[in-house]
Amino acid sequence: MDHEFLAFLGLAALLVVTPGPDTMLVVRNSLRVGARGGVATTLGCVSGLLVHVVCSGLGISAVLVHSAGAFHVVRLVGAAYLVWLGVRALHAAWKGVPAAPIAPVAPDACETSAAAPSVPAYWRAYRAASRGMVRRAWVEGFLSNVLNPKVAVFYLAVLPNVVAAGGMAGGDGVSGAAMLGGAFVRACLFGGMQAVVAVLWFSFLSVSVHRARATLLHPGVQRALEGGVGGLMVGFGLRLALDRG
Repeated sequence: MDHEFLAFLGLAALLVVTPGPDTMLVVRNSLRVGARGGVATTLGCVSGLLVHVVCSGLGISAVLVHSAGAFHVVRLVGAAYLVWLGVRALHAAWKGVPAAPIAPVAPDACETSAAAPSVPAYWRAYRAASRGMVRRAWVEGFLSNVLNPKVAVFYLAVLPNVVAAGGMAGGDGVSGAAMLGGAFVRACLFGGMQAVVAVLWFSFLSVSVHRARATLLHPGVQRALEGGVGGLMVGFGLRLALDRG
């Protein structure tokens, strides 16, 4: 158990820290919305990963992978979604779309008038806009993972090996139901390990981008980052669409 645990933990950490669509989304939403946007994206990504873990443990992913038609449909939908996110980022870079609204500051007493909106009104507008962007960040992270069939392929390739290595391959005294139940629990355990690694790494990345946000929100820097992230997202989407493996 210890050997398989450490081996999978190392592989999971390597996959998480390797730049990919998740990293691009976390950086982009941390820049646009702040740390909350990055953390929301992280939770969305992890939710998508856990969906694949459960589907792999239940055998649903195996049906998807072995059904060429269904696999290609999901692959193309996922690729189209990544390209769409990339095009949106490129459009934002081209138009110079600003980041999320900054928390309002109370106006000076001398500037207060009957016609001026109250501070609570500022806060209500700010909070409403922020909540909407945080929800969108979660959805983007979730869909970018749940629509990526390569994640299902990874779990189908790795999880059976670590589950079998843990002694759940069965035996004369083990019923089929107990064997499958134990394998499912172990699959969820190892998938949960990757989820924890992802939360820790992407939360650290979100906070790091947030702390550098004052510099990164310079219009020129922001447009360059939006354009770079958009180009990479389009590239990831095209690679997924063209990958026949």
